[in-house]
Amino acid sequence: MERLPDSLKDRRISVILLAAVAVLVSGVQFSCKNRSRAMSAQLRDQVHELESENETLRLRQEELEIQLKTSKSGSDGSRSRDSAVPVVTRIMLDGASGRRTTPDASGSRPLEIHVTAVDGRNRPIQLAGSIRVKVTRIQEDGPPVELADIQLSPDELRDAWRGGLIGGPTWLVKVPLEESDLASGSDSLNVNVFYRDLRTGELLECGDEVDIR
Repeated sequence: MERLPDSLKDRRISVILLAAVAVLVSGVQFSCKNRSRAMSAQLRDQVHELESENETLRLRQEELEIQLKTSKSGSDGSRSRDSAVPVVTRIMLDGASGRRTTPDASGSRPLEIHVTAVDGRNRPIQLAGSIRVKVTRIQEDGPPVELADIQLSPDELRDAWRGGLIGGPTWLVKVPLEESDLASGSDSLNVNVFYRDLRTGELLECGDEVDIR
């Protein structure tokens, strides 16, 4: 067999060495990327857990503050009983809120606002009180336009109860909307909800943008 010149041998060895180094570098980079991704995922999980714990502590603190406001000035036993009764600590707009996609019996497409409530342990809880819903359209070239201001009495709020398919129940408030109320190109409206608890007297509120497409 014909022998290769030494220069060609050296060149071949150099190519092999370069290829080996490239493979090692790629492997190190791949390994570093994998470790980096694993660390990022772990940090995300830790942040999520801390945020969840923080939210739990905030809810518990809010519940205790409400219970403290409404506690009786009687014996320690009565205060203990009060603290054992869950109270509405936070209200929220449910993700089911939005404009009705198909016309109702009257041929209109109202804005359907679903409200949920939790206690200090972030568990669904019954609403008992009055509720007020304000709907506003935000304009880029002008002041906000109030489209609706609806109030439900305690009896009306009780009738607004709807069973939740997933999770807890919601309370439905229907807001009539006219096409003239909707600005062209607008995809959402601002909704603010105010709830006055019948037992504690506490006023809770929440707000968010609701899709109207």
